[in-house]
Amino acid sequence: MSRRLIIFDFDGTIADTYPVFLAFVSREGFRFDAGEAGELRDLSLREAVKRLGIPDRKLLAFVRKFRRYFRKTCDELPLIEGVSDAIARLHEEGYLLAILSTNDTRNIRKILKREGMWQYFDIVRSERNIFGKARSIRRLVRKVGFAPSATWYVGDEVRDIEAAREAGVRSVAVTWGFNSDAALRASHPDSLVSTPSELSDVFS
Repeated sequence: MSRRLIIFDFDGTIADTYPVFLAFVSREGFRFDAGEAGELRDLSLREAVKRLGIPDRKLLAFVRKFRRYFRKTCDELPLIEGVSDAIARLHEEGYLLAILSTNDTRNIRKILKREGMWQYFDIVRSERNIFGKARSIRRLVRKVGFAPSATWYVGDEVRDIEAAREAGVRSVAVTWGFNSDAALRASHPDSLVSTPSELSDVFS
């Protein structure tokens, strides 16, 4: 197999962060019931932010505050069930693995080292602009010298699919994270998987 690059999102794709997000927005004074929390999964991040009533001018401060909150709560944060085995298998199969996330690299490193997964990833980067992933994907692909056609971006949100498309790489949407199956399908990813064990088949 020729070398190929797989770039993963982190929140909701590798780590089960949606409950942490809901706890944070509730702590910040945004009230919603279980049904409304489920409805957020059908919305893109831009739509969810609008639904929560967060002004654009305050979004960056909101994200920074969430990162600090996350750092205090990540010690007990679980990974998505089965994702560790799936990533270990991809590593063994010879793929170059990377993480590109809007989460802080210190948070990511702490969790992956705790779970014995840090050694699987050749590159871990943080993108501060939550809508700037396309640019970062292009930079990462150029840096490692891979063709876009030999690169995938794996994520759990509509914005991940959109960023991959804009960057010219293939998208893999996972249904266990922030956005629902319906929202992801409507964005037309190149592949869609419902369990981590399906990932290896996508890249074979």
